[in-house]
Amino acid sequence: MPGRYAPSPTSGPTQALADALAAEYAAVWAYGVIGVHLTDAARTAARAAEAAHRSRRDALLLQLAEGSGQVPADRAGYALPFPVTDRAGALRLAVEIEERTAGHWRAALPHTTGPERNTALAALTDCALRATRWRRTAGVTPVTVAFPGRTA
Repeated sequence: MPGRYAPSPTSGPTQALADALAAEYAAVWAYGVIGVHLTDAARTAARAAEAAHRSRRDALLLQLAEGSGQVPADRAGYALPFPVTDRAGALRLAVEIEERTAGHWRAALPHTTGPERNTALAALTDCALRATRWRRTAGVTPVTVAFPGRTA
């Protein structure tokens, strides 16, 4: 699973978006694990989050294919940062995934302009909002962070 993102000063827009794509791949995969441990409204929220990440992933795949023609491949699976065996673990993973994905989108901001920058900002905002909702669902305080996607 992609870790917290530390931007490279030599990274260009294509590499920054490719890194964000890798995070989106991992997020889609992780929500498959998350969803099986949730019920009712939380499971519905997990399905919506997975759909949002799939949509972002698909748009980014097209964008990169049209631009550079080089699209990083998805992996068959990802190592989870910790075991997920129950609802609490699933909620913790949901927060972690949204924070990590937000970090990749945040790192793309200084490398992008125009529509690509708008896409990165919208993705960062979406991840931050979902992370906040997952923290609230998990009973984690504070529910918000000062700078979403930024490493502590």
